[in-house]
Amino acid sequence: MSPAGLHVVSAELPAGDAPNEDRVRVGQNTVVVLDGASGSDTRVTVADYVDHLAAALIDVLDAEPDMPLPHALADAIRSTVAELRLMPGESPSSTVSIARRRGEEVDLLVLGDSPIYLGPAGELLTDDRLARLDLPSRTKAYERLRRGSGYDDVHRKLVRAVRAEQLPLLNKPGGYWIAEARPEAGHDAVTRTVPSNLPWLVMLTDGADKPLRHLGIPLDDVVSRTQDELEDMLLELHEWEEDKDPAALELPRFKQHDDKTAAVVTFP
Repeated sequence: MSPAGLHVVSAELPAGDAPNEDRVRVGQNTVVVLDGASGSDTRVTVADYVDHLAAALIDVLDAEPDMPLPHALADAIRSTVAELRLMPGESPSSTVSIARRRGEEVDLLVLGDSPIYLGPAGELLTDDRLARLDLPSRTKAYERLRRGSGYDDVHRKLVRAVRAEQLPLLNKPGGYWIAEARPEAGHDAVTRTVPSNLPWLVMLTDGADKPLRHLGIPLDDVVSRTQDELEDMLLELHEWEEDKDPAALELPRFKQHDDKTAAVVTFP
């Protein structure tokens, strides 16, 4: 059920048989979208991390609806770190996107590559700091995929090398920022405040965003869908990856499928 200040239609599709590591959570006047990723700490699953972080975000924003979003995110990370006993550099991590209705305004926050599109023109609020980093193994992996190498042993080694190249830049100035085990990352999120009379927001994880943009599916089509139709759209993206681009030749990506989540937010 959507709260009085906003209306949310959302859908999620896991990448495969493993548990979905995306989350959509709705509070009194807030929508939170997360996209989790694994760390080296095997005590804590990605699902545990995103569940705790999403719940902590909703709790703090319901309790203090005027708190600046970066402060709320920092508090939620701090709570999650304490509860799960996490260490920086070893913890699971997650992108964070937040939309909060506050009277006649909507506060937005993005940390990591789960963008928010703003109607009517589809203006983009995103955090591309990780994408802008010079990571030689990532460049080589994408080049090999474009040449048709597919997901071979060399590709898997390159993906592991990308993670090793990212780690020294994690939550560091000049690197990139993500929700992990350092609460101060919340204060480095990308934020914006817009009037609440905009017609819609679309919040996506990158597993949905990348194929959606690649295939040129208009946001107006996304916005007009019911929940069942949103689920159908995510399944269509999944099937395109599987049937039309199984080796990531057209759309280079580290794995054939990623979890896919879409949330359409409107303001009554």
